[in-house]
Amino acid sequence: MWAGCGPDSFGGLEFRLVPRFRLALALVASCAVALAGCGSSDDDSAGAQHGKPPAKVAETRAAKPTKTSTPTPTPTAEPKTAEELKGSIGKIVLTDKEIGHDVQIQNQDDSLSTPTNDICGRKWAGDRKRLARNQDFFWKSASSPSLVVSGEAVAYEPGTGSKALAEIERAVADCDGWKHDQGQIRDVTVVDPPSGAVKGAFAWRGVDARDGRTYSYLAVYQAEGDLLSAVYVWADSRSEARDIAGQVVPKIADRLQNATN
Repeated sequence: MWAGCGPDSFGGLEFRLVPRFRLALALVASCAVALAGCGSSDDDSAGAQHGKPPAKVAETRAAKPTKTSTPTPTPTAEPKTAEELKGSIGKIVLTDKEIGHDVQIQNQDDSLSTPTNDICGRKWAGDRKRLARNQDFFWKSASSPSLVVSGEAVAYEPGTGSKALAEIERAVADCDGWKHDQGQIRDVTVVDPPSGAVKGAFAWRGVDARDGRTYSYLAVYQAEGDLLSAVYVWADSRSEARDIAGQVVPKIADRLQNATN
């Protein structure tokens, strides 16, 4: 039952019987009013034009056809040929001036015998799908580098780039460290890529002890179709490695996305 709707609510008023003679007078008065209203109604209606009620008018009007817009299909990018992909990798790697932090180029490598994916010291199938690669190494000091930044660009056979990146992710997930010819990498951990990386980018960090020095290491991989960019940073601290990667990765993301244009 709704609140306030009981038998004696309605504002506290009580129902009472009306005397019969008052009821009779009320009936006579109401009839007189009704007759007067009927007489005046004929006079007022003379010459008046009766239109259809709004609802009826609406019913008789023909419905206007609804205009439907056809969505414009999103153009699909044409897959790049092997030659186009090979010609694009030189547009991706940054220069020492673009990296900053007083680094200078120390070494360059474009050999396909050098692995792109050497995680856990293993050979991976994705490296056999590479068409071309370009890797530059930048050091802050040539004698005892406190900071090393390396940029690598790789072109894969058409249709295999995404598989190569997925393979790198699987390799990191199953690896907690490995020995290399100059030392050892340990404490491997997957981390979020820096802000500004392309969608689907992948990153991991670790500790790299090499040549008597211990570095905080960070690797960031970005892919656009069958082109891959990798940035590797060796620094004295984890925060420094992260900061430098955060500055470099967005620049490479722009290069990567425009490399085949």
